[in-house]
Amino acid sequence: MKVRYRADRLAVALVLAVFGIQLGLLFFSHGLATWLGMLALLPVQVSCGAICHNHHHVNTFVKRPLNRLFEMVLYLQTGTSPLSWTLHHNIGHHQLYLDPDNDPSPWQQADGSLMPRWRYVLVNTLRIYPEIHRIGRQHPALYRRFLRLLVLANIPLIAAFMLDPRNAFIVFLIPMISMLFMLLDNTYGQHAGTGYEDHFHASRNVELKRYNLPSWNLGYHTAHHMLPGLHWSELPALHAKIRDRIPDHLITENVLLQWEPARQQREGEGLPS
Repeated sequence: MKVRYRADRLAVALVLAVFGIQLGLLFFSHGLATWLGMLALLPVQVSCGAICHNHHHVNTFVKRPLNRLFEMVLYLQTGTSPLSWTLHHNIGHHQLYLDPDNDPSPWQQADGSLMPRWRYVLVNTLRIYPEIHRIGRQHPALYRRFLRLLVLANIPLIAAFMLDPRNAFIVFLIPMISMLFMLLDNTYGQHAGTGYEDHFHASRNVELKRYNLPSWNLGYHTAHHMLPGLHWSELPALHAKIRDRIPDHLITENVLLQWEPARQQREGEGLPS
């Protein structure tokens, strides 16, 4: 299983370790132990969500079948099926995040005001797969591959439910749905209340190691949007080169990306107050 970048070896090991624990819980746990195991694993699966994001930008393995198989495992951890994030995130969000009318996960409401966090997370999570369908119709060949892989990726999930419906629901389905909500919550923190002028004004950045280690450098978000095809391990160097062009208020030390944009910041960026 040859990876494109040596830095991805640890990410692969983490995903496989989580999958192994999931299988252990499915086959061998009972009652309260299943719930406790699932809850203990959730924080690690958040990190797997970041791995999934990075993988869809720069595939982990040299061979295509291994990449699709890896995405099937990640689907059981994050709810993001093979090629789904390629359509929704790469083609949708990255190309259109400076265009609020067409971004598949916009943070502005119809009147141009800031969407409340809870509403953004709820609405845009429920819209993920409908948006994939909408974007996919513009890329029919890729969309057909996505649909085929969606069927294949759900076979192990169906098998798990046939084997033990209760444990499959706890170990797989609850985390898969939860991770989609957490994914959108993180996206809100990265972009909501910023600007639309250019890359430098449209993303919030976190430089702290305690954020970037488990998120696999997602804190360097401006750099990521400038060059989304750049491997995650190379983002810190790009961030260092462009840091002086990023407004100070878009570099935060809040690892949860919980924030309340100041009125003067919104007005300074040309946003509605």
